[in-house]
Amino acid sequence: MGGRTVIMPSETTTTIHQHCSVCKADFDMDVIKQGSTEDVLWLKCPGCQGFLPYMPKEDLTDAERMPDEQKVALEDLDVEHAKEYAEDQEYQIGEVLHHRSWNDFGKVVAKDKLPGNRRTIWVQFIRQGRVQLLEGVVH
Repeated sequence: MGGRTVIMPSETTTTIHQHCSVCKADFDMDVIKQGSTEDVLWLKCPGCQGFLPYMPKEDLTDAERMPDEQKVALEDLDVEHAKEYAEDQEYQIGEVLHHRSWNDFGKVVAKDKLPGNRRTIWVQFIRQGRVQLLEGVVH
């Protein structure tokens, strides 16, 4: 019977400083293991105890980097030209979106590249606040 090898953190665990989108805070996170593709480092958040992939900041352009969270008001958004959010679509920073499920409008404020050629957008919504959504998902 073939078993799988799981690499557990040791006493000499290294840490990487990264932002946790669940806790909405920056932490020094323990490196847990590398993914099967060897290009993904997995980190454990000390706040929520969740696991997340390491996302180096140098992969992002200055325009894609996350600005500080700011409140958005309806009158600040061009809702007449808002695009309906769909995870298979692509968006630009500054575009106004409408999320049908939440009946909320927001503005794309940043983009992220995730391991495995996945992408997300960060949208500052009026009621929901800042939310990370999938972008360009191929079904």
